Amino acid sequence: MGRPFTATDDDILQAAGKVIARRGPDGFSIAEVAADVGLSRAAIILRFKSTAALKVTLLNRMVEKFAAALRTLPQAPGGDNLLRLAAFIGGYIRSRESLASFFATYSTNMENPGLRALELKRGQALRLAVSRVMPEVAVEHSSAVTAFCAHLTGSIMAWLSLEDESSRRYLVMRTREWLTLSGIKCNEKVFQELLTASPEPESAGTPATRGRGGRSSRGKRRAPR
Repeated sequence: MGRPFTATDDDILQAAGKVIARRGPDGFSIAEVAADVGLSRAAIILRFKSTAALKVTLLNRMVEKFAAALRTLPQAPGGDNLLRLAAFIGGYIRSRESLASFFATYSTNMENPGLRALELKRGQALRLAVSRVMPEVAVEHSSAVTAFCAHLTGSIMAWLSLEDESSRRYLVMRTREWLTLSGIKCNEKVFQELLTASPEPESAGTPATRGRGGRSSRGKRRAPR
């Protein structure tokens, strides 16, 4: 007789989040989720149909959480709020689970229409957040937004090769340089506060992967495969 079907969908998704944090999207498996949540593999497949379907459901949840968090940031245009946005992104990518969400394009099979739609949703949420706080500059507004999004992505990829640098601090520093190059003013006090502020606590179900000094608890940082 099989094990009782006691876990909720939320229990399964929380376990799935821990698995994707440990293994990355490419190493994600229902068998490991089942072991973590205490159900049979067949029970989870009965609920979510397939590994791909469970992964899409999980990533959708992560993208929605990311978009909701962006909406809580200050909305006024200006260099200070661009710095705050960079600090938020830097704090957000401190775990593999959230990094997998941010880089869904690079870490999942985009042949799947559901995953393509999720990446579009994630990208639109970020662009909208940047658009709200981007002041007037020498180029068209949409071009400035695109340039800033590219700056964030490039800075994150550069940070992945570093050993002990705080992701939040690194993105704030690189963004201050970007603002200087773009002729966008920011308040020095805000910059210093963001550099020295303690990282926000990890959200529930998002395990941290670093120990002291920003080093990964599982070794060197790896870019999503």
